[in-house]
Parts: sequence; structure tokens; C-alpha cells
Amino acid sequence: MGFAPRKVVRTEEFQLWWKQFCSMTRKEFIILTRYKFQFFLSFIQVFLIMFLFTAAALILSPADKTSYGLGLMYYSFILFMFLSTALWDIGNSLREEQYQGTLESLFLSPISYISTLISRIITNLIWTSLNVIVTFFVMSFVFGELPIKNVTWGILILILGTIVCFGFSFGFAGLALRYKESMNTLTNFLQLIFMIVCAMFFPFSALPEVIQWISRLIPLSYCVDLFRTTMIGVTPELLPFEIEVIIVAVSAVLFPVIGVYYFRRTVQQAKKDGNLSEY
Repeated sequence: MGFAPRKVVRTEEFQLWWKQFCSMTRKEFIILTRYKFQFFLSFIQVFLIMFLFTAAALILSPADKTSYGLGLMYYSFILFMFLSTALWDIGNSLREEQYQGTLESLFLSPISYISTLISRIITNLIWTSLNVIVTFFVMSFVFGELPIKNVTWGILILILGTIVCFGFSFGFAGLALRYKESMNTLTNFLQLIFMIVCAMFFPFSALPEVIQWISRLIPLSYCVDLFRTTMIGVTPELLPFEIEVIIVAVSAVLFPVIGVYYFRRTVQQAKKDGNLSEY
């Protein structure tokens, strides 16, 4: 009986958090779908980018490895889309709140900071997933059947890799609040670095040996390597399958925890300094 009041309070807190989360998610969906022509063009843009990369892969791949090159390019592009969303959309959405003059009132109100970030993640996750599905069918129709092996493991690894990307976005959102306009330069730089070092569009064996050792220090490299080799049905390049699974699973736990911690600290410091509204 003595624990009943505490349980009631926790239930009420969860209900309040859920209401905040649903309201924020609905707002993000309204913003995303407000301009229907731009909404449609974004699908076309993703397909054109994928078409160019895939055409290059088919041209450069040996005749006996065409299917491998097509699969490597497409499955790498999936994680690249989630990474780009994590780098650009999450942190920049908070910057947009600053431009609009609503971030200060939002964070000074008694709401959960995490619900605001998760609502943005859910919206962008659904949007990116739709792009992936549409692109899959279009690419299969244009270039032929994509290699699909170990689907269950592939989906599980993709989920873990996505969590790693969006866990990283928590901390990146904190950086966006701290460094403001300079984040555009940092975002472009990090996106380029990850694209090269994590071998987003080519095998790790194509990298110089020194860069390959750097790749092994970045958890995202194992997400890329494990996901695409599992879906294609070949052996991972960097480490044995079991070890890469452990690295990706641990990263999927640590990245969100560290990212949320840094984001909360950044918001608290911004409140203390009174610069939430500065852009």
C-alpha cells in the first residue's frame, strides 16, 4: 500500500510525457508535409542521387561482381541516409526553432527535453524509411534484383545501426545549440569524413592501410560493414561477424546514453547563460 502513491505519480508522469511526445510528433509531421510539392521532390532527389551512385558502381564493377557492387552501393546508401538525417535534420531542427523564436519558450516550459528530440527522430525515421522502401523498388525495377541474404539479421543490424546514428544525433543537437552557425561547416566536414573513413560507397579494402586502421576505431564503420555484408551474404571485411555484432550492439546502447547526457547538460548550461534565444 505504501508504494501505491509513487506508482500513481509515475503513471501520471508517463501520461504527461506521452501527451507531450504525441503533440511534438504531430507538429513535426505537419511541418514535414506542409509543402506537398517539396515533399514529392525530396523522393525524386533521393532516387537521382542513388541512381548516380549505382550507375557508377555498375560501370566500375567487374562483370562477375555486378550484383555485389549493386548491393554494396545500395545498402551503404541506406545507412548514409540515416546518418545524414541524424547530422542535418535533428540538430538543424533545433536551430530552426531558434530562428523562429520558439526554442526559448519551448525549453523554459516544463516539458521533457528528450520528448522533443525523440519526436524529431520518429518523424525523420519514418520519412527516411519511406525513402528507403521506394528507392528499393525503383532500383530493383531499373537495375535488376538486388542481392538479399540473411534478411532477419540484416533488419536487426539496420535497427541497431540506426540507433547508433540517432544516438549520435542527440549529442550533435547539443553541439548545434552550443556552436550555432558554425555547425553548418562542422556538419559538412563530419559528413565527408564519415563518408570516406567509414567506406560508405566502396569496400574498406579500397582505403589506404592507415585509413583502414582509423576506420576500425569508429563504431559506425562496423555498422556499415556488418549491414551490407550481411544483406549481400559475404564475410565482413573488418572483423569476424560475432565481434562486429557485439561492437554494434554495445554502441547502440552507449551512443544514446552519452548523447542524451551531453544534450541535457548543454540545455541546462544554455538556460544558465541565458542564450537559448541567441542564433
